[in-house]
Amino acid sequence: MAKTSVDISFGLVDVTAKMDTTTSAVDKQPFINLNDLKLEGVYPPKAATLEQNYWKLDGTFNTFPDNPQDISWGIWSSTMAGEDGHFVVPIVLTLSFQNLHESLGLTFEFNPYDNSYCNDLNIKWYQGTTLLYNLDFSPDSWRYACMQKVENYNKIIITFRSMNKPYRFLKVQNIMHGVIKEFGSTELKTAKVLEEIDLTGLTLSVNTLDFSMFSRDDAFNIFNPSGVYTLLQRKQQLIVSGTKNEEKMHMGTFFVDEMESQTNKILSISAVDPIGIMDGTTFMGALYKNAIAADVVGEIMEGAGFGYALDNALRNKTVTGHIPICSHREALQMVVFSIGGFVSTSRGGTVNIKKIPEITSVPTSQIGMNRKHIGTKVKLRNLVTGVDVVEHNFTLKSMSEEICKVNLEVGSNTIIFSEPASNISVSRGTIIQFGVNYCIVNSTAAGECTVSGKKYDYSQKTIQKRLPNIPAGEKELIEKVDCRLIHSMNSNEIAQRLLDIYQYRIEQSLSFILDRESVGDLADIETEYGVYRGAVVEKLDIDLTGGYVTKAVVVGV
Repeated sequence: MAKTSVDISFGLVDVTAKMDTTTSAVDKQPFINLNDLKLEGVYPPKAATLEQNYWKLDGTFNTFPDNPQDISWGIWSSTMAGEDGHFVVPIVLTLSFQNLHESLGLTFEFNPYDNSYCNDLNIKWYQGTTLLYNLDFSPDSWRYACMQKVENYNKIIITFRSMNKPYRFLKVQNIMHGVIKEFGSTELKTAKVLEEIDLTGLTLSVNTLDFSMFSRDDAFNIFNPSGVYTLLQRKQQLIVSGTKNEEKMHMGTFFVDEMESQTNKILSISAVDPIGIMDGTTFMGALYKNAIAADVVGEIMEGAGFGYALDNALRNKTVTGHIPICSHREALQMVVFSIGGFVSTSRGGTVNIKKIPEITSVPTSQIGMNRKHIGTKVKLRNLVTGVDVVEHNFTLKSMSEEICKVNLEVGSNTIIFSEPASNISVSRGTIIQFGVNYCIVNSTAAGECTVSGKKYDYSQKTIQKRLPNIPAGEKELIEKVDCRLIHSMNSNEIAQRLLDIYQYRIEQSLSFILDRESVGDLADIETEYGVYRGAVVEKLDIDLTGGYVTKAVVVGV
């Protein structure tokens, strides 16, 4: 029987510091975006490189992507450490902030895949030009906390001198303004992770983590001024790690959503993945015409504050249509649906945007009878015989006209339009920011303001796709789909794609011990001895404190 364990770490961090960060560095790879250090959930792929003794031929490494610019990496130097691990010229990273911050230290996440890290670094904390602290540290693991309480800093200069292994690039996927506290199997009473995807792309599922912890003292007493309650904040990052037969696994990154003290000794926490956090942040929308998907996804994810990885097969798809003011979750769903992808955050914190798997592709995992528990249930989903999709077509009018009249107050005024418009002008005040859905006007005096601009001629059209033959005894079942990024150039493709996916009707509910399966994987399921059927993993309900027993839902043809 597999020997398993789990631990959950949370950062005692200044959660405002990341988004306030401006990063500068000279020594970096050309595909690196310095803004990655502003983002949560940056977990680069396990990509093969030619660094000495790095690329193990054990099947766990992926080839280096053709589109590294569409992946959040953190910082990756262009200079490689020498034979003795030292950099000829130390690598310098500067973090600047608009506001003053305080933390218990800095926690670095280097490269977890081979436990390579900088083992000699210097950190200088400043307030303006005043040096607050100048300290050397010697990390001894890929995740390491440089402990030093510092108050009221607005600049940090970090100098990386050497690596623990020769011929390595410096890789820093994350810097947290604070330190990590870990709860292990002795404190965790229960812990479950729920992972889901919607192959149609019509919804963007939120993965969840629910766990409870036990403490022999009053650490979970809400009235205890030194208890855990005073340290945890909503949206605090939680890192879930597991071990199975001594093999380490990253089980996900989540963010605190709700906490409840059941007793003074037991605390229950519910957490959500990045998609759950994106559901509470606002994207101001846009109107696109043949925009490159990689650019649109980057705009949404940078605004949401999360790292991401975009499948190379999707990056050059085009996006046309209107996104209204909505959450970042809704905006991402619209874009990913329109380009034929799905989203998963499973086993990491990165928002992975992948091409929908084809049932005829080579399976990435196999679940045989020797792993399945007794009690598999099989059912046939309803036969969808047709799909209706609604096209949305926008054409900019040639003449400017009144959009609305509003009463401005002194200062900044946000004006939301009832329909998209461009070429915006105002009769009073100064426009300081605008988009097709809104404008922000600064006014020095109160009074009525007329907002003018060019509106769009808007039309709809319904495109239908039907099965050529309906089996005897089946009733017609039509699914109707509406998305403002469906237009005349992609409506037929989307309708056919949906109709094809709806033909994945054989649903299996099964239980097994988790290996490396993840939602969105194409798995070979042994349905009877020696007979396998391909299926896509739609749902995994993983009991982390119960030996990784997993309840799964897979669907195929």
